[in-house]
Amino acid sequence: MTETKEQNEVVNVAVVDDDANVRTGLKWLLDNVVGLRCSGTYATMSGAMCGLAEQPPDVLLLDVSLPDISGLDGIRMVRTELPSVKIIMHSNYDEEDKIVRSIKAGASGYVLKNASAPMLHDAIFKVYRGDTVWPGGYVESPSSKEPRPSLLGTVVEKLRTFLFAVRSHFGTSL
Repeated sequence: MTETKEQNEVVNVAVVDDDANVRTGLKWLLDNVVGLRCSGTYATMSGAMCGLAEQPPDVLLLDVSLPDISGLDGIRMVRTELPSVKIIMHSNYDEEDKIVRSIKAGASGYVLKNASAPMLHDAIFKVYRGDTVWPGGYVESPSSKEPRPSLLGTVVEKLRTFLFAVRSHFGTSL
């Protein structure tokens, strides 16, 4: 079950994504969970900055790739203009470079667009509470603001290496 805030409190979440279908779907997902409310949807970062200034959300779901300003530059803009807003990058890209750059720019999380609704909801609540959320085997290292492999990521990598060695030894007939 998805965590919620204190009774009668609602986490306001704004969405910035250039895909109208993504914006519509996220609005529906947010508005249908107790404790979450979509406070606005925006197709561009410049449009978002106008709307966010009038009604700052608690959490911002920000697409990495936008037509006017990159999501990474968007993080810096929001950090400067609205420092209390927590930012989760919402992306199709599971690339280490984009994750690291998001961390360095000041995002509190990075969630892939193919994440399940409960995973997205949990990420929003965690980031709202001050935690960080990163995909796969990465967790934030507070001292360096660099991702470091988690135990699970390390185990998965060792398992891949082992399976590759077994496959190389016995061939593809396994």
